[in-house]
Amino acid sequence: MTETNLHSQPLELEEALSKLVLARVSAINGSVLARLATVSDDLEAGHHLAALGALDGLERQIETIRNFLLLLR
Repeated sequence: MTETNLHSQPLELEEALSKLVLARVSAINGSVLARLATVSDDLEAGHHLAALGALDGLERQIETIRNFLLLLR
């Protein structure tokens, strides 16, 4: 194996892993946005308990996004 191949493989692996992490972050972000839209609709309709239920677990999803993004540093 040449020296170029030794250096390009880790870089290719890092890029592939970054794409996977960003895809997962994007999926979670879409879920967060959908839930926030539900919260907005519930609040607009005066259903505060439904809005509260829609918020349940949101912090966990945001923390997951944050942790995945920290992996990319």
